[in-house]
Amino acid sequence: MGLTAAIFIARVRRRTGRGPTFSELFAELFPHDQLHPEWPPGLTYPVRATIHHAFRLHVAIQWKRGGWISWDPGVERSLRVGPTFRARSRARQAARAR
Repeated sequence: MGLTAAIFIARVRRRTGRGPTFSELFAELFPHDQLHPEWPPGLTYPVRATIHHAFRLHVAIQWKRGGWISWDPGVERSLRVGPTFRARSRARQAARAR
């Protein structure tokens, strides 16, 4: 999924010149019909929102640790591809040029 996230980020950056938001990234990768938990009864909206945010952050941090994506904390639309994606992309382009 980290590779898929990086591909989406690269496409958005190429098309718009800016990175997508985390909301746009996760909406693309996990449509509501695909990843929508059955919440336990009694959870309030703020609690559900906190869980949702924590999930996204956890996943994004794992992708960042893997080198697939990167971002600047506190900067909107700073999502960009990471060093692992760039290295694999360069290797793939070099292989195609042969």
